[in-house]
Amino acid sequence: MISESTEKRKLAILEQLANARQVSVADLSSRHGVSEVSIRHDLSDLEELGLLRRVRGGAISVPQTILEWSYGEKMSMQKEQKERIGRAAAAMVESGDVIIMDSGTTVVHVARQIRRELLLSGELTVITSSVPLVRELGPWPGIDLILLGGIYLRSQEVVVGPQAIAALAGLHADKMFLGAGGVTLEVGATTATVLDAEVDRASARSSEEVIAVIDSTKIGRKGLATVVPLSEIDILITDGGAPAGFLSAARALGVDVRVV
Repeated sequence: MISESTEKRKLAILEQLANARQVSVADLSSRHGVSEVSIRHDLSDLEELGLLRRVRGGAISVPQTILEWSYGEKMSMQKEQKERIGRAAAAMVESGDVIIMDSGTTVVHVARQIRRELLLSGELTVITSSVPLVRELGPWPGIDLILLGGIYLRSQEVVVGPQAIAALAGLHADKMFLGAGGVTLEVGATTATVLDAEVDRASARSSEEVIAVIDSTKIGRKGLATVVPLSEIDILITDGGAPAGFLSAARALGVDVRVV
């Protein structure tokens, strides 16, 4: 029987590989505090699943393979940091706001931190393509919820496609809360799927202000499709693990960076 710690270690290895493209047995052994024999077993198991290719001394990512976590796995990653980011972002929600909330898991933490008085009688309008956000906010009487229609992506629990984009074209929001699978200085905020990125781009166009809620592990990571360049993000909320050089460069581009 495979232990939970072994499975968590394998997920961590894949996450590191998604960022670095190559990992070494020696480094992984030191990082995770297990023997090199254990790491080699992990890499063999992951290679059998087609998630990496073993090379001498380590492993490399598989070309043209995109590692996509399940929604539940992404919700559990960096939970403490996401909660802090969500709390800071939720404090920006005001009575009477029209807000767009994207499908990112950090955005769910924003929703969970909205003040109770606003949930009860805030006259908030929330536009979203995220099914988990419907579950979070749907029961509250202070929320008028607009769920975009379209194609349902089961793995991400999100609605995408031309119908969603067309609906956004006629809507106007005060704020958009944007999560991301990655963010770099060169390509901006990115996501793993083109369809999701298209809906997020349309959401940004419909919003007066784009507030990115991105934990530090996403900084330096590049997804398949760009949502917006960094210069088009008005406010970036991240955690204390964010690289100082990236934060300085983002501020130089005019981004209001807030570290929590």
